[in-house]
Amino acid sequence: MKKTLLIIFLMVTALLQQVVAQDRSISGRVTDASSGQGLPGVTVLVKGTTVGVSTDADGSFSVNAPASATTLAFSSIGYLTVERAIGNASTINVQLATDTRQLEEVVVTGLATSIKRSNLANAVTTISAKELVGSTRPVTVDAALNGKVVGANISQTSGAPGGGVAIQLRGISSLTGGTQPLYIIDGVYAVNAEVGNGAGAAAFSAAASTTAGRSTQDNPVNRLADLNPNDIESIEVLKGSSAAAIYGTRANAGVIIIKTKRGVAGQTRVSFNQDLGFAKAWNLLGKEDWSNEKIDRFYTNAARATLEKQRLAEAQASGQVYDYEKQIFGNTGFLRNTSLSVSGGSEKTKFYVAGTSTDEGGIVDRTGFKRNSIRANLDQKIGERIDIGITSSFIRSQNRRGFTGNDNRGVSLGYTLASLPSYAQLQPNEAGIFPDNLYGGDNPLAIVARGVNEENTNRTVQAVNGTLRILESEKSSLRLAVQGGIDYSNSDALLALPSDLQSQRSLPNPGAVRVLKNQFFNYNLQGFLVYDWRLGETINLTSQVGTVRLGLDRNLSYSQGQNLAPGDPLTPNRSSLVTQEVELGSERDIGHVAQQEVNFNDQIIATAGVRFDKSSRNGDPNKYYAFPKASLAVNIAKFGFFDLPSVNLVKLRAAYGETGAPGFFGSTFSPLTNTSIGGRVGFLPSTLVGNPDIGPERATEFETGVDLAFLDSRISFEATFYNKVAKDLVNSFVLAPSTGVTSIRAFPVGDLQNRGLELSLGVTPIRSENFNWVSTTQYWFNRTEVTRIVVPAFNTGLGFGNAYGRNVFTLGESPSRWYGSPTSAVDNPNNPSFLTRYEEAQPKFQMSFLNNFTLFKNVEVSFLLHWRKDSYTSNLSRLLQDEGGTTEDWSEDSGEVDEAGNVLTNGQYRAGLTAREFIQNSGYVRLREASIYYSVPASIRTALFKDFVRNIRIGASGNNLITWTDYVGYDPEVSNFGATSNGAQVDVSSFPNTRRVFFHLSLDF
Repeated sequence: MKKTLLIIFLMVTALLQQVVAQDRSISGRVTDASSGQGLPGVTVLVKGTTVGVSTDADGSFSVNAPASATTLAFSSIGYLTVERAIGNASTINVQLATDTRQLEEVVVTGLATSIKRSNLANAVTTISAKELVGSTRPVTVDAALNGKVVGANISQTSGAPGGGVAIQLRGISSLTGGTQPLYIIDGVYAVNAEVGNGAGAAAFSAAASTTAGRSTQDNPVNRLADLNPNDIESIEVLKGSSAAAIYGTRANAGVIIIKTKRGVAGQTRVSFNQDLGFAKAWNLLGKEDWSNEKIDRFYTNAARATLEKQRLAEAQASGQVYDYEKQIFGNTGFLRNTSLSVSGGSEKTKFYVAGTSTDEGGIVDRTGFKRNSIRANLDQKIGERIDIGITSSFIRSQNRRGFTGNDNRGVSLGYTLASLPSYAQLQPNEAGIFPDNLYGGDNPLAIVARGVNEENTNRTVQAVNGTLRILESEKSSLRLAVQGGIDYSNSDALLALPSDLQSQRSLPNPGAVRVLKNQFFNYNLQGFLVYDWRLGETINLTSQVGTVRLGLDRNLSYSQGQNLAPGDPLTPNRSSLVTQEVELGSERDIGHVAQQEVNFNDQIIATAGVRFDKSSRNGDPNKYYAFPKASLAVNIAKFGFFDLPSVNLVKLRAAYGETGAPGFFGSTFSPLTNTSIGGRVGFLPSTLVGNPDIGPERATEFETGVDLAFLDSRISFEATFYNKVAKDLVNSFVLAPSTGVTSIRAFPVGDLQNRGLELSLGVTPIRSENFNWVSTTQYWFNRTEVTRIVVPAFNTGLGFGNAYGRNVFTLGESPSRWYGSPTSAVDNPNNPSFLTRYEEAQPKFQMSFLNNFTLFKNVEVSFLLHWRKDSYTSNLSRLLQDEGGTTEDWSEDSGEVDEAGNVLTNGQYRAGLTAREFIQNSGYVRLREASIYYSVPASIRTALFKDFVRNIRIGASGNNLITWTDYVGYDPEVSNFGATSNGAQVDVSSFPNTRRVFFHLSLDF
């Protein structure tokens, strides 16, 4: 009996020891190595098991480790992974250093899979939330990418509130199709259409005087301005076809994948951010004062000169000489951004809820941009096999942009200011009535006060994703990943010029108003089976097959009234001439995808796949087109023969892929024109012929490169060369008159080639307890050349003719190269129309310099310099001022004489110049961002607020603070036509860009 009891006692003791050993608790805290701040959301994993937790709001964690556990692994996006031996410790504190190369971050490689950056075969740029908005507050999400994406040509085409941004990734991809990248927001195909409202139409500014509806000169709102930058967790940029092939027929111009913030397990975290600031035009064109001598030189009519001298004398005597440019463009816009977010959850349920209110006043009175948004993201685990994620957001934005840019009626502010002498009397009287402008089509002060150009947008983006783990074993797993989402945007816009305005009174039907409604509805559904499996101990494979369905619907309509009755309300039903237009569009794409990834011990990683797409925009909507891809990455530093402790990464990589762009909407059809004969309505055949056989434009790309990292990634280098060929580019093809028709709407006219180099160097020169310095330098360029043309050379892009510069699609040249006057069959025998060949609109190269400094763990300083070398723009701004006599140097001697031997002023001399005068270098060096922040030390914070406040951060920042350029317009980036297909820009007194300064307060609870 005693022996039996002893055996039972020993067994119970052993079991208790085993239980205790299996239930070992380890706690600790994870902090930022440079700042000492606690890091929330860090994954703490017991290596060799599936046991893991996430750190809470102040970086603390507690995990129960099995008896066999020997190591804890700590990982977080943007930081180097750290492993710590457990030993006998019950407390482990860890500091994570910033991963300047971000080798451990996960990057998309398939529609349902991802890969570590260290194994990636493509040059995919990733922008974190800190890089996006951690320095300053951008106007829009896409504007925040400027200077940060190697391989991108980005321009802020308008300084109007709400912005206007053009992004071109790795050169020209189309002549008529989508020029902007495809945007994916949490898996949803986003609306990013620049839709004009008709501000440049014949009834308003008449910039496009022959256009009654919407025009390319409307200075439209960029729909991506609706998205709140504060909600974004990261952005991935798939720049070329080799990386974007998984998106098939919509990805010729590249893909930008936006992921919004989500909750992490741990204590609930509340964050409050308040930004207050101001904006002012960073550059004004200035003016030259008038004198009797100048009037005599400017006005050749003696009677008119006498009258102007009298007006000048009266204005000087009464002290009524004005700087109208400063009065209109020299105001200060006040900026406010307020955001509140709550996030947290458990291992089963995680949430992120946020609300933001933005109010940005414009530098022109009665202009501005407002955005109010709410977001709720939820992640839920159901049992052990099902994960569900829900993304929901609603945005309300309001935009007032005024009238700027090209003009043929005197409505555009910059256009009118160019011819306005400082002694003109335009101020309103006591009754608020504005006098007529004797030097232009309208009084710009009256346009500011009474013209209406506004738009209100309600938008919602909703997405649901789910994962079902069907099979799981030690060496394989099978899961079903499904995702669906919608992006619905509904905009209401109002344009109005009252009938008593000067520019309206002389018209046959004075007074114009237009009410517009723009509705977009995008939806996409996709489902994928993903099989992860292992061969032996060293080969891991991921196989995926799936299908995608995409729908894009739009309803664009307006009702316009002319001969408008005086007074309010400004509606078409108070006019006698009403016109309407409705444009309905519906597109459907279906794709099928298969992809195989093979990973040999993280040493050799190969991927091959293909996507088959069909689109209703193609001539045959049921025909599938194939878009293959393949890539290979070799991590030499991970082979056994490579033993250099100071070298972290030596990776050789190569990738190939194909993408497409469907023909522009309606290109397959021959339109009918309506007519009325004898009171009977009907239709006539058009002389514009559709192409029922049109297929998608295609792009093929091969890229190769090398990635290096040394000294625990304190030095990293990435080099990429790409060769991207855009094939079967679609354009209208003009036919001979004998055919009975004028042109084919869509015809594959030829091919072009984009070749470029992208370099990136990341260095951490100093990493110490009290000082940390991280520096990133990027360099890139692109060269474009037409390699095949099947029709005669033709004009491409947008512009105002040979006198001011235009672009030509011709063999051996870039479609963004400028040509213009003078013409000479002797000097230019091989040029199109014997035009003179000028410089290229694309820059010779671009560089960016990003530096971040951390001092004493509490002070953070950063700045971003961006250098765009020698890009050229067709600039008409100085021409307008010369014609009006207002240029700052109009009266200065040019050193030239006329035929009679009279010395010409600069203004007189420039009036007779060729296109050389207008094709100007718009290169620049710009301090895009600069900031300084101070985090209140924990000792002071806890003394004041105990543990209620976990972080206090204050700071100041700015963007576009300093620009060095020889360009003579308002800004070297602006474009009268917005985002152009070939990237060549034309400047006609566009809305000035602004210098923005902010003051920040951030609180975490």
